[in-house]
Amino acid sequence: VKGAAILGIAGLVVKIIGAIFRIPLSNIIGTEGMASYQVAYPIYAALVVISTAGLPTAISRMVSERVSVGDHRSAHKVFQKAFKILLLIGILSTAVMLAVAEPVANAAKIPEARLSLIMIAPSLLFVSLLSAYRGYFQGLQLMLPTALTQIVEQLIKLAAGLYFASLWWTPEAPHMGAAGALLGVSLSEVVALVLIIVMYNRKKREIKEKRRMLPNAQFKARRSILADLLIIALPIALGGCIMPLVGAADTFIITNQMSGIDYSAYNPLSPKANYGVLTGLVNPLVNMPAVLSLALCMSLVPALSEARALKNQTMVSSRSAMGFKLGLLVGLPCAAGMYLLAEPIIRLLYASEKITPAELAVGGELLRILAIGVLFLTLLQTLTGILQGAGHQFVPLVNLSVGAAVKVVLSLVLIRIPSLNINGAAIGTAACYGIAAVLNMIAVVRLTKPDIRFLSGFVAPIISTAAMGAAAYFLFQRLSASHGNTLSVLVTILAAVLVYAVLLFLTGALKRVDMEYIPGGGRITRLMTRLGLWRP
Repeated sequence: VKGAAILGIAGLVVKIIGAIFRIPLSNIIGTEGMASYQVAYPIYAALVVISTAGLPTAISRMVSERVSVGDHRSAHKVFQKAFKILLLIGILSTAVMLAVAEPVANAAKIPEARLSLIMIAPSLLFVSLLSAYRGYFQGLQLMLPTALTQIVEQLIKLAAGLYFASLWWTPEAPHMGAAGALLGVSLSEVVALVLIIVMYNRKKREIKEKRRMLPNAQFKARRSILADLLIIALPIALGGCIMPLVGAADTFIITNQMSGIDYSAYNPLSPKANYGVLTGLVNPLVNMPAVLSLALCMSLVPALSEARALKNQTMVSSRSAMGFKLGLLVGLPCAAGMYLLAEPIIRLLYASEKITPAELAVGGELLRILAIGVLFLTLLQTLTGILQGAGHQFVPLVNLSVGAAVKVVLSLVLIRIPSLNINGAAIGTAACYGIAAVLNMIAVVRLTKPDIRFLSGFVAPIISTAAMGAAAYFLFQRLSASHGNTLSVLVTILAAVLVYAVLLFLTGALKRVDMEYIPGGGRITRLMTRLGLWRP
């Protein structure tokens, strides 16, 4: 539990830093710079997932199996074998990235992105080696090295990425800013790798002493180490690579589909600028509420696993219903707020001379469309947590695959319609999350039979969101007439949060039992009890 908490907290910190990073970066290098950045980063993310996803989990599982019987020598052999495999994978994936840099940039119709692909290529080697060390430490039940290196990785990426982006960017060559940011990513992986090697060397004497000890029982594997690594890692890698591959596909679909049509009557931006607005300005905002639903997902998996282990169907049903309701409580207000304040939020966050008013207007329109996807994304994550906790890990994988396939088809068709242009890609993304969430909901109803209360589970959250939305809309209209955009947006968001929180308690949408699944819920329970609103 302690290890899961350390990794969970680190994961949330990493997600928050990653989401925040794109906002100042967009302001530094502009939409054209972000277009070059986004050509390279999804390709990099897809290669990282394909080459390393699942292997740290496989290493940790195989190491822990051997350590559990005291066979530290065999456990270390797993690490050594995995290290060699990942070293080879890292070298090959780096070589592939360097070899395809120019063809990929040309295929995306952004040839200047070649330098960005080259700058991030070495990090594939460093990430592969990091994976070996992280998996080994996790197998030894030492979660701190993974957590620390993840956080250091993100902090260096933030600092070095923004520094080199601002240092290299010029008005004549905005793509140089993107290359500088991606150099920061490679440096962050180097620092994280050096840090974990230092941690390993500090433990080296202890590891050697344990390897000399006679095991309680020699671990007898049914297959070779390589076969076991692949059997465990492949399903995880397949699930993890769906969205990175779809993101990489977007790189080619959007710019290529838009380059052959005349949409100037509806959208004044070039294909490259449109791509930069969607992937650089809007997508990071859409992914921010996912940090909250990820926290819920993390608490739902063990809660449902416990209920399933106890074979308590009533508990499985009630906890599934709780998970769905909490996902709705997070997704509804975030979606409503982003829809109502789409363009003001974009103008607040991207008030830079490098981003034009036309780009801000397109960004506002895209955020309004993707606000609907925010609701589905938060539900998708919480429903995935329910299904994983209930022991149905492959169901969300299949459902997300269906959603991803629909997204690709819709993007290909809708982008070609001049009146929709880049909006077609946003509609495809929203549809992807929507279809996957609906399929997950059907699976949850069929497999866990959630006991969802109609009034507190559906009606109360909708009423609370509607009232919050109305208050936010009228308050912003009033404030924006006499105050600037920044003050109006910040005051409106703060007021909306307070109105929504009060309404959740007044309508009965949020109750004492719900606090068990909310981070910091115990403090809210004590406060409500002290105020006399809940019974002790």
